[in-house]
Amino acid sequence: MRRLFLLLVMLLFAAPAHAEWWEAQTDHFILYSKSSERDARGFAERLERYDQSLRLLQTIKPDPRLSDARKVTIYRAGTTVDISMLVGDSESGIAGFYIPRLEPVAFVPAREMVQLRSELDPETVLKHEYAHHFMYRHFSAAYPSWYVEGLAETYATMRFNPDGSFHLGDVPQYRGSLLVGKYRSYLDYSIRRMLTSTARPTGEDFIARYTYGWLFTHYMTFAPSRKGQMLSYLRLLNQGVSSTDAAQRSFGDLDKLEQEVSRYKNGNRFLGVDVRIPNYKAPTVQMRRLGPDEEAIMPVVMRSKVGVSNRTAKGVAGDARGVAARYPNSYLVQLELAEAELDAKNYEAADRAAAAAIALRPDSAEALYFRGKIALERGKTDPAQYAVARSWFVKAHDADPDHPGPLLGNYESFSKARGPIPESAIIGLEQAYRIAPYDDDLRITLARQLLTENKLDIARDILIPVAFSPHESKRARALNGVVEAIDQSNGKEALKRMDDWIRKQEEERNKD
Repeated sequence: MRRLFLLLVMLLFAAPAHAEWWEAQTDHFILYSKSSERDARGFAERLERYDQSLRLLQTIKPDPRLSDARKVTIYRAGTTVDISMLVGDSESGIAGFYIPRLEPVAFVPAREMVQLRSELDPETVLKHEYAHHFMYRHFSAAYPSWYVEGLAETYATMRFNPDGSFHLGDVPQYRGSLLVGKYRSYLDYSIRRMLTSTARPTGEDFIARYTYGWLFTHYMTFAPSRKGQMLSYLRLLNQGVSSTDAAQRSFGDLDKLEQEVSRYKNGNRFLGVDVRIPNYKAPTVQMRRLGPDEEAIMPVVMRSKVGVSNRTAKGVAGDARGVAARYPNSYLVQLELAEAELDAKNYEAADRAAAAAIALRPDSAEALYFRGKIALERGKTDPAQYAVARSWFVKAHDADPDHPGPLLGNYESFSKARGPIPESAIIGLEQAYRIAPYDDDLRITLARQLLTENKLDIARDILIPVAFSPHESKRARALNGVVEAIDQSNGKEALKRMDDWIRKQEEERNKD
């Protein structure tokens, strides 16, 4: 019996036939998928169709060709358990996650274990997370938490039709049981509470962000009598109007609104629409099978991209060295080794690996950027390295003017040296922000620079999305205090609060 059980487990976790690592590139995504070529291509094509659809809904023009640094890179491999292990909890059931950084990344499983399969599939999770990325890239502002999650849930169930059209409005069945299903009695919530409460969020509030957030966003999207009211509400919030006043001024009688939404929910007849994309063209997907060196290093790459601590960095660097010993002439292996050694604070080894990557690919903006980052870290003990870092960032920017990293790095080479910051470096920082507004650390760096220039209104606009983040945190509360000081026209106090928080963050990182 035990032998049969082990056999079933092996079959459950076994990779599907012809599973290998594939790279699939589209206009907005780079996908690394351990699956079949057909499966990887189809997944990448659906993601690009999703971006096309969001652009049509929000009347966003197509992007000019994006550099690789601006595309969302997705790692797709293993099962839900494997993805959960990347964040350190194999039992969390996480079906995918997205990290909004200078070079945004996401992680989803390539297959599901039969007994864990649910309506919340990895592709839906990724669409939900990409909706956040899309929103903060194109419409960076302060949004209430229920709207952030409700809009992402509305878009995540988008369904693509064979003729190139898509359907918007499907119910997220994985939330339905708490709204109209057998578990609805467990969440007795109200729209009024969601719109007006300023109390510290409870566990019930957290669940309601997704359920009632979706319900209300869905209703306001499709109800003809409420057209334009949501936009009015969001505008008032960003002007500093209280949530209660903004709701009453935009939606009118909140009791009447509550009754309307309740009837909509209990009627269980949710609206939706099929949308055609004018002159639709199927996305172009460029496919490439990874070589044995790239396949060998990919698990290490994934661990690095998730992020490491001082404690885990040594192990990742050790694994990278093991692969590099087998494939010393691989660009990707040397590039990953440079990142892993940098994370482990082995700066000489990191520099050697970055130099090896540049020797293999002299025009690599990423490898040039890493050499700048290494010199930037060395500058903490040897200030002469800041000028060295600057030279590498200039070369990296020349190789890829669309990469935000070298622009930020160049600014930091001056700010960390604690000398005067030239106007060109500040302009570069602003350009980096325009390229990657979804990176909170970059946003905070720019806001601090603006505070030093006493440009309080602009600094406030930059900080608002982080200070009023739907994911309450110590950072959000600290930056909320900065915004409060700005609202009191006290720039010195705002800068002091910002610097105090930055210093505490640095101290915590050093303790890690």
